[in-house]
Amino acid sequence: MMKRFRRLRYRMAAAALIAASSFLFSVTASQGAESANDSLTAITAAYVRAVKPGDQVEGYRELFGSIFRRVQRAYATEVDLPQMTDAAMKALAPIKHESGDPAAVFKVAVNAALASLDPHSGYLDAREQSSQRESISGSFGGLGMEVDMQDGLVRIMSPIEDTPASRAGLRSGDLIVRFDDHPVLGMMLADAVSRMRGRPGTAVNLVIRRAGQDDFSVLLTRETIRTQAVRWRMDDDVLVLRLSRFTGSAGADVEKAITAATSSRTPRALILDMRGNPGGLLNQAVVAADLFLSQGEIVSIRGRTPGNQRSWKANAAEMLPGVPMVVMLDGNSASAAELVAAALQENGRAIVMGQRSYGKGSVQTVVPLGAEKGALRLTTALYYGPSGRSVQRVGVSPDIELVVAPGTQEVRMGRREADRQNALPGADAPAPPMASVVQTRCPRPREGTDLALSCALAYVKAGGVETFVAALPPAPGTAQQ
Repeated sequence: MMKRFRRLRYRMAAAALIAASSFLFSVTASQGAESANDSLTAITAAYVRAVKPGDQVEGYRELFGSIFRRVQRAYATEVDLPQMTDAAMKALAPIKHESGDPAAVFKVAVNAALASLDPHSGYLDAREQSSQRESISGSFGGLGMEVDMQDGLVRIMSPIEDTPASRAGLRSGDLIVRFDDHPVLGMMLADAVSRMRGRPGTAVNLVIRRAGQDDFSVLLTRETIRTQAVRWRMDDDVLVLRLSRFTGSAGADVEKAITAATSSRTPRALILDMRGNPGGLLNQAVVAADLFLSQGEIVSIRGRTPGNQRSWKANAAEMLPGVPMVVMLDGNSASAAELVAAALQENGRAIVMGQRSYGKGSVQTVVPLGAEKGALRLTTALYYGPSGRSVQRVGVSPDIELVVAPGTQEVRMGRREADRQNALPGADAPAPPMASVVQTRCPRPREGTDLALSCALAYVKAGGVETFVAALPPAPGTAQQ
């Protein structure tokens, strides 16, 4: 009887605890919904006051609601609604009563709110959404350059080979100050990209700012840019595979390139060059990494929704098993490129050489909002390498760091993810390299081979870190390292 009474008492206590927890969750959820409704009411009221009355206004009021609800439900971390509201209200404050264009004001307000979350979330109008689809497909009318934002200006990360931008001599690190008569300062990155895109044969004048020079103008004519994401060549018996970005077919293109390159013989080593690769599609990065692995985890993502909690494992099929591999990175290698590098490095499949990468360890999901309504680009997860380490803010650290010697014409590194406003938190500190080498110490195998690639070829020839470093002559004017 006593045991039966105790069991009954435990059941009653458990039921009371569950009821209390359910009540607390209900109250918290209710408070969260009220907070979201209050924020949305404040923003939409300010929006209506700022724009010219008309038929479009109600549609954009509803779109505010769709976006805020999606953000609250699916953003990678808990959302600070007051912070989002404050950012949107500040953007609306300078607009005179009933003076603004409904579409333009909506875009300014919603992008201000989303930018308060992180640098990669934003709203794409219908034209920008179409432009992004073209970029992923690998064919579009434009100038041929990878860009990001730095100090309110457009920074050229890397010109694409054999395009108007590269033929005009534009360089990584150049800043675009003006498009025709439109100053860049104050533009969103998507706006700037849309001004570079356009019908082939049309022209655009860029004002360029380059370190150590006065601003200068360049007139470029748009062409059809067909991004060749994968190029390869044999350097004696070493396969050099250049992967410039992760388009919708990048994984298959890498596989085709390796098949073509190895049709007559197996290379002694493989160099995967992802310098300047800004990233692209997550699924293509997974496919590309899996080509070089036969076991182990490739990557995991962690967000707040069940769909953003998963990991990918390598399958048993592997291309070029046992062939030594070097992955080349620099400070402009970002996102999907970092994912691949981390997977190969942490699984012990490749040595990473170059500079510490950019440090973008977040995943964005593009959510269409309806016909002609554009799309929401939202950060929905962070990704983690096989070791469980995030590259967010710190990037992938090279095993062999290549130091750019003063005075050499090399890629200029801009700001990294950690320097950007509202960048999400990540790992605390980068791992130290196994060796650090001034890259002018590496002998060029032939005229025209860039210094970093010369170092990678020298490493492959040496066969190990210690023998590679020991075989290098000292750089002129420097001590042996």
